[in-house]
Amino acid sequence: MKEKIALIRTDLAMIKNAMSRYRKGLEGFNRKLFDISFNKVLAAKHSVEMDGMEMIMMHRSLNMYAHALSKAGKRIEAEHYYRLSKWIDQTRARFQQTYGPKIEKAASAATLTA
Repeated sequence: MKEKIALIRTDLAMIKNAMSRYRKGLEGFNRKLFDISFNKVLAAKHSVEMDGMEMIMMHRSLNMYAHALSKAGKRIEAEHYYRLSKWIDQTRARFQQTYGPKIEKAASAATLTA
């Protein structure tokens, strides 16, 4: 199951920028896995379809980039990246709550009747 995330041009550009930088630090299998979601973002025009894991990668990229901007003294720009990262994470949480596995509580031993 995938979530369709509608993005405005500036948000999409921010995501591409952050993911591009984050990708440079990855190697091997991690990079191949990351490239799946990165290629979706590069091909996106107005929206992108992603699953929970891909949204986590997007969220992580945005956070890392925002942290780097903050350390460089660009706090206002960093705040924009942090806010977008938070919105992506909230979207992921809502998606996983809706489509994730439903766990039912089992009766404990004390409440079972013989």
